Amino acid sequence: MLRAVDASQPDISDLRQNLDEVDTGIVGLIAQRMNIITEIGRRKQNATSAIQDTDREQRVLAGVEDVATDLGVSASLVRRIFRELISESVAQQASRLNGPATGELRIAFQGSAHSFSDAAARKHLAGRAAEGEPVGYRTLAEVVAALLAGEVDLAVLPIENTAAGSINEVYSLLREHELFIVGEETWKVDYCLAAVRDVPLSSLSRILSPPEGLEQCARFLQTLPQAIPTSSFDTAGPMAAVAAAGDPSVAAIGSAEAAEAQGLTVLRHGITDSEDNYTRFVVLASAPAPVDPRVASKTSVILSTRHEEGALLRCLEILSGSGHSMTKLESRPRPGRPWEYLFFLDFEGNVAAPETAAALDELRLAAQFLKILGSYPAKVLRPAARPGRLPDAPAAEGPAETLEAVVAGPTPPPRRSGGHLLVDRASRAADTVVQVGDLLIGGNGFTVMAGPCSVESAEQVTATAKFVRDHGGHVLRGGVFKPRTSPYAFQGLGWQGLDLLVAAGRETGLPVITEVMAVEQAQRIAKDADILQIGARNMQNFDLLREVGKLDRPVLLKRGLSSTIEEWLAAAEYIVAQGNQQVILCERGIRTFERATRNTLDLSAVAVVRERSHLPIIVDPSHGTGLRRYVAPMAWAARAAGAHGLLIEVHPNPDEALSDADQSLSFEQFGALMSQLSAVPGPHRPN
Repeated sequence: MLRAVDASQPDISDLRQNLDEVDTGIVGLIAQRMNIITEIGRRKQNATSAIQDTDREQRVLAGVEDVATDLGVSASLVRRIFRELISESVAQQASRLNGPATGELRIAFQGSAHSFSDAAARKHLAGRAAEGEPVGYRTLAEVVAALLAGEVDLAVLPIENTAAGSINEVYSLLREHELFIVGEETWKVDYCLAAVRDVPLSSLSRILSPPEGLEQCARFLQTLPQAIPTSSFDTAGPMAAVAAAGDPSVAAIGSAEAAEAQGLTVLRHGITDSEDNYTRFVVLASAPAPVDPRVASKTSVILSTRHEEGALLRCLEILSGSGHSMTKLESRPRPGRPWEYLFFLDFEGNVAAPETAAALDELRLAAQFLKILGSYPAKVLRPAARPGRLPDAPAAEGPAETLEAVVAGPTPPPRRSGGHLLVDRASRAADTVVQVGDLLIGGNGFTVMAGPCSVESAEQVTATAKFVRDHGGHVLRGGVFKPRTSPYAFQGLGWQGLDLLVAAGRETGLPVITEVMAVEQAQRIAKDADILQIGARNMQNFDLLREVGKLDRPVLLKRGLSSTIEEWLAAAEYIVAQGNQQVILCERGIRTFERATRNTLDLSAVAVVRERSHLPIIVDPSHGTGLRRYVAPMAWAARAAGAHGLLIEVHPNPDEALSDADQSLSFEQFGALMSQLSAVPGPHRPN
């Protein structure tokens, strides 16, 4: 019951009490609305027909706008409020469909309490109806480290802002680590200026702000030329620093919640350059999370394109042609590949849906590298136009979520493109060409990879690198971790050897290739080596194949000691299926009853593979024969058979080599081989 107010009295306490009662009533109505939403969600739990009603959502928003206009209330304000209510409704329903949260969720963010990131993390917890207290870390990298170490269950990181654009470091972390996007949130960024007490703005000498605050409040800061802007920690940290200093000439930019928590006085609200300033956050986990097909979803991927004209356009046409709407396309430099780029794509779709799975299969074939970051409930979708009204500006008023969800069939099993393996010629008619810097491996080219079986010293590998380069070699090979039959044989120099190999390659301008023997070695070696080699003994090490398949590095896959061509191609499929199309096959001889050579070099495999697969194939006559006197003839034969290149072992003093001495060529022998190779014609290839 609202109290009668005497308008002649200046005391406003009665008005404030009335306002408190109205606010309590609003909260009660919101709770009542959410109870109804919960019941709707319960009844839809086992729905089997399409239940999305976008038209109803638009009617709800249009209706409350009309009521607001009739009552003289800001229609824009009411629309924003109801969009948040709808967003909360969608989150609650999605959470129920995807399985209720159990136990306490540990969720991390970058910053301190009362920052915008903290608010986004709490919003995500509320949407999942989960318990937990978000934990702040100083840097984005520390948040990711805590997630990967299992210290937290989820991490909420900002990925883009409607005013300042993308957060580059987050894209780098997504590329570098095994992270999956399992959700997204948006938060309206409303910066304020606060100090220890109410002072004139002209008296301020210094203003503390997070870096993004300085960028997003630039126009306001220009009105205070006497105050020196100073970059600080996050949207809450500057407030704490100002409170601790107690200096009235120092102010802070941050959230109003942070100012209130520190007991500061807000000098100016709404100082952000753009009124419609939103930050989109991604929710990360260490494993992907399935999303019920009835929930409107988005999928995020990272891809790099093939060295082909129109390659990016073909990738985008796959999404367009399969009915998937792309919501974001971002390019980033490709590490270690100057003037090459990775693309980050978001599109509307769920990997559980057959049409999305099929589109991703096509993308795997069209792209050079594809990493699926995950499917997750969509909170930011393209707003639909309302009849008789102008369409909303994208992201102008925050998320435009749908009230209902879409029903789809059960999650299909993993599929293969057109029923064929991705490595099959039937899946891709054109030859795959693998690019390593400015070097192209495959197609009509012929690539020679040469170097010592094992890196033994800086002098040895550097001298070999220079000789290989000067005599027409294209790639420097060298083993740093060596799989040896005897446990007492030389096992390589390890990480020290990798440093020596990479240094020799950089000095001579040659890309380097070296063998990866274990899952835990893959990411570290990939940071330095240009090509990763999977040896014959590891051809069916499926965990290792999956791991290198997740990396954006070319992989040379050697044929197993006693493997059939079908088994070899199936091993390549493990890599390609993870998204890495940069696979080079290497025939290195197989074990037979013949004892005249170390192995039996199966040159017929070159013709068979070129017929059955689009992947490039090279030949290793060093391991294929085990005897240096046979290396050159088999190298010539490999070129004539149609191989795309050779893998040759070269050593300054072969007889003193610590591994595979009998099959290593001397400098003189390698020079003679290279001069003779050019005279060997390749196979006739009809136009």
